[in-house]
Amino acid sequence: MEDLENPSGSLQAVSSVSPMPNQQRAEDPPTNLVILKIEQIFESFCDVILEDRQEGLAIPLVTAHQASKFNTLDLETGSIRSDPTVPAVDVCFPGKTPEEAWRFTVLVRILELIHEALTDNVITTKRDIYYKDPLLFGRQAVVDCYVDHIARTFGVQRRSMNVVWSLWRVGTAKRADMRAVPKAAAAKGFVVGCFQFERNDGSTVHGDSAKEGISVPDIMAIDCIRFHDVDWILVIEKEATFQSLAVNEFWKKSGAGNGILLTGKGYPDVSTRAFLRRLSVVTLLPGQARPSVFALVDFDPYGIAILSTYKHGSVTLAHENPYITVPSIHWLGPKSQDLFSEGESEEEQGLLRLTARDRRIAVKMLERPTFAEHKPERSWRRELQVMLMLNTKAEIQLMSGREGGLEKWLETKLLVELSVARSPQI
Repeated sequence: MEDLENPSGSLQAVSSVSPMPNQQRAEDPPTNLVILKIEQIFESFCDVILEDRQEGLAIPLVTAHQASKFNTLDLETGSIRSDPTVPAVDVCFPGKTPEEAWRFTVLVRILELIHEALTDNVITTKRDIYYKDPLLFGRQAVVDCYVDHIARTFGVQRRSMNVVWSLWRVGTAKRADMRAVPKAAAAKGFVVGCFQFERNDGSTVHGDSAKEGISVPDIMAIDCIRFHDVDWILVIEKEATFQSLAVNEFWKKSGAGNGILLTGKGYPDVSTRAFLRRLSVVTLLPGQARPSVFALVDFDPYGIAILSTYKHGSVTLAHENPYITVPSIHWLGPKSQDLFSEGESEEEQGLLRLTARDRRIAVKMLERPTFAEHKPERSWRRELQVMLMLNTKAEIQLMSGREGGLEKWLETKLLVELSVARSPQI
């Protein structure tokens, strides 16, 4: 399931391209390691051919389906993690079927192109790879799938293979000189608020440069991010709600202090998740408090699934989750405690009934390790159980009917949550 003027306020924090805290280049393994792994595969081909072995050629591959059977919840990072001991499945040549022979050829070609990008120190995209041999690949989805399989097999991010997720104009861009100007951000998300970022080309973009928000930028195009007295970051499930709050400048007029609004327009893409993580791990100046990160999602299984994607990641990208998840994000609401009023029927309160599909999804979610009874998201589990027991769901817009409207409700919730976050921990 699955874009004026400088805001007032002192500079609060700066996030540069230097390693993130406690992640000394863990997010960007040496490209030499990937080159070595590819060359080992090609060298194994040479050994088989030169020694005239009978077993044929083979490429070990860990697919998303295979890896999903071994995924675990990393309690330290808070992300769904891919087990490095997942057994690989060999893709062989000659294959048992014409399809397997084609799969082998596709893999060899993609490995060749990745190796070429790494040795030439060139950044490429999945789209670039597809257009290098469209007759062989047939569809863009084939390249997308196998690039992810290769990254998962090697245990690295795609960018460690010099394959980025954005549609940059980077056909000749060197990794050491990341000053290529983006053609367009691939992220579907929007962001607005009290911040600015500097691109690698030296230009500066202010977070309030468009009242309705700006497109989420690619983190690889960013040199540094500067906050302006930011107290909170609010991730919003729905674009319409984001636009309403952005146009009304809730991010700077709220009594809860200055903030940043961000939306992935439903299930977030990788670029939006990566940018949110970048915002959440900025290097703080001495004496500065880290902004709290909150999520505003529908009270239904889809809303909680979106929240879980931001916090714990997705099953299909388990090998990248540690680098694009935000373990510190908290569910602001609406929750069951925000919905029910005494003396009013469900219809009068604007509550909706779960569909059969909603119930199936909720039940499946309760079976996941993330929602286990003794795991970190016990409160999410309880909310899902309330939904199922009362057969009820609600949309964010329901809070607009509360006294003072959505913005007043949000302001109150933020003040309460920020007070809790700032309280001394006993």
